[in-house]
Amino acid sequence: MSVLAPILIVDDDGWLASQYSRTLEIAGYRPFVAANALEAMDMIDKHHPHAIVLDIFMPGPNGIVLLHEMRSHSDLANIPIIVCSNSASDIPHGNLAKYGVMAVLDKTTMHPDDIVTAVRRVLP
Repeated sequence: MSVLAPILIVDDDGWLASQYSRTLEIAGYRPFVAANALEAMDMIDKHHPHAIVLDIFMPGPNGIVLLHEMRSHSDLANIPIIVCSNSASDIPHGNLAKYGVMAVLDKTTMHPDDIVTAVRRVLP
């Protein structure tokens, strides 16, 4: 996988999204940030990300809505998803696998480099 692979970060916490973005950029990826699910769909169409780092619980259409929408499009259904959530322990991981979720990270306990490790793990 090219080190310049585009990675979409979808999180309504702008500060945290910029931290993820900076960490991924230092690791050689090309991160893009969307603040919500609607903005994410536009960014997916524009940048064709190789992976998505997704917060599930956001105001408005949340991450689950985005997962449903992506799975309804055959060209988007295979993009690997990494969920980052404050409620990771409350999310039934088995239910998310059918939506392409390949990793779930807990924002409350993760180290910033965990994002890079997860992205490297899900990309071919």
